Amino acid sequence: MKTTPEALKAEWQAGRFEPVYLFYGQEDFIIEQLCEDFLAKALLAEERDFNLDIFYGNEADAVKVVNIASSFPMMSTRRVVMVKGVEQMNAGPIQLIHKYVTRPSASTCLILTAEKLEGRKSKLHDIQKVSCSCEAKILYDNQIPDWLRKWVRQFDLTISDEAIRLLQAHTGNTLRSLAAEIDKLRLNLQQRKNIEVQDVEQVVGSSKQYTVFELCDAVGAKNLNRSLNILSAMLQNGDKPPQLLTMLSRHFFILAKLRELKSKNLRDDDIAKRLKVNPFFLNNYRRQANQYGRDQLKTAFSHLLEADQHLKTSYQKPRLVLETLLFKLQYHIR
Repeated sequence: MKTTPEALKAEWQAGRFEPVYLFYGQEDFIIEQLCEDFLAKALLAEERDFNLDIFYGNEADAVKVVNIASSFPMMSTRRVVMVKGVEQMNAGPIQLIHKYVTRPSASTCLILTAEKLEGRKSKLHDIQKVSCSCEAKILYDNQIPDWLRKWVRQFDLTISDEAIRLLQAHTGNTLRSLAAEIDKLRLNLQQRKNIEVQDVEQVVGSSKQYTVFELCDAVGAKNLNRSLNILSAMLQNGDKPPQLLTMLSRHFFILAKLRELKSKNLRDDDIAKRLKVNPFFLNNYRRQANQYGRDQLKTAFSHLLEADQHLKTSYQKPRLVLETLLFKLQYHIR
């Protein structure tokens, strides 16, 4: 059974728990929050010493996982067993866990997490069919405002639309980073209950780091020096080259799609919805799209594909691959 984070939380709040859960997807912050929310409802703090076991896929012993999951809880109504990164286990151990989930213990909740389910023949797909599964997808630009409103609501706070726009522009779409900034804003609010744009300017602006959106903007605006400086800072801060390349590719896809929609006389809200971007950023995308013709965008995608292949197969340093890409995107497609 496939479900959503909201539906899961409602079930847990009502005291209803399934014997097997599979949380998977690229948004690890959502998965982490699901695990925390589950534990808060499933076990009391004093029950966890004897009834909570957490394993990691790259080092877990599947026999031990199954044995513990099959045992009865101690002085509690349920036992919880978590295997984080289950996709890192070999086929044999996953097969053993699959055998368990077809006939799970009624007094145990087994939670499996994975970044992805791998190929069609993976046993994780079979586990998904007999478990309560939830996919944690990376949110699009236009989904972030609603997420932020829900996130601050748990602290009995509200946030203005202008504050959301500025926070998203400063921080990007990484949920973990957004949640960290909200924590700073909460401390600054004191007794107030609404986050305003002035709060974001004061708190987030003072600790701002470059985001992938600023990198994309600099590339889209053909500002080579700025884009190289941002790239250097982001790599030093630990951003991963494949993720940066993915976001650059998505940025150029938006520019190409925007050129296609230009002749359809759509309202800005409709265009933003089709592009899955925040309407606040639409004019910026439009200005950048006007700098590229159809052939130039084709060339840009060719350079992006070449960089992807180099990152995956060549011995070139990832930093050099990305710096070369930025140069090509801004000078080889004029």
